[in-house]
Amino acid sequence: LPGKVDTSIVFTAHYDHLGRMGKATYFPGANDNASGSAMLVNMAKELARKGNNHYSYTFIWFSGEEAGILGSKHYAENPVYPLSKIKYLFNLDMVGSGDKGIKIVNGGVFTDTFDRIKLINDKQSYLATVAARGAAANSDHYFFYEKGVRAFFIYTMGEYKEYHNIYDRADKVPLSGYNGFFKLMRDFIEEVEATKI
Repeated sequence: LPGKVDTSIVFTAHYDHLGRMGKATYFPGANDNASGSAMLVNMAKELARKGNNHYSYTFIWFSGEEAGILGSKHYAENPVYPLSKIKYLFNLDMVGSGDKGIKIVNGGVFTDTFDRIKLINDKQSYLATVAARGAAANSDHYFFYEKGVRAFFIYTMGEYKEYHNIYDRADKVPLSGYNGFFKLMRDFIEEVEATKI
C-alpha cells in the first residue's frame, strides 16, 4: 500500500505448515500459522480502507518457515527494495489465542517501541498483558533483525497448547485475544502515522 513516503512498515507471516505426514496424518496448522496469515489480511484491509497513509505498508507471506525460516532468509538476502527503507517489521506467528496476552520478541531489545505498545494496552486494556522477550532466532523476523531492521516477532499466549500436531485445527483455535491484538496494532500504527515516531 503506497504512502506519501517510500519508507515502509512491514507485516509478515508464514503460510506454510507441516502438512501431511504419510497418507493418513495431516497437520492443519490453524494457529501456526493460519492465524498470523489471517491477521495480515485483516491489517491490509484496515489500512487500505483508511487510506491517505504517510508511510507505505508492505505485507509479505513467507514459506519455508517450518523448514528453518528459509523463505524469510532468502528475502532478507534478496530484498525487493532496500531493507534500510523498513521503519518497523512485525512478524505475526501463532496469534490465535491470547487469553494471557502477547509476547514481543525483541521487545527487550527495542524497548522504546515496546514501551509505546505496552502503554497503549495499559490505557485501552485490550489484552491481559504485553510482555517483552529478548532476541530469538525462532521465526521470520530473525534475518531482518540480523541485518539491522527494527524487527519484532509477536505471538499470543494462552491455554491453547496445540502445536505441530493434528489438533491445531480451525474449530479449536479460541481467538480469545485476536481482536484485542488487532486493535492494539491498529492503534500503534495510528500513533506512528500521527507522530512519525
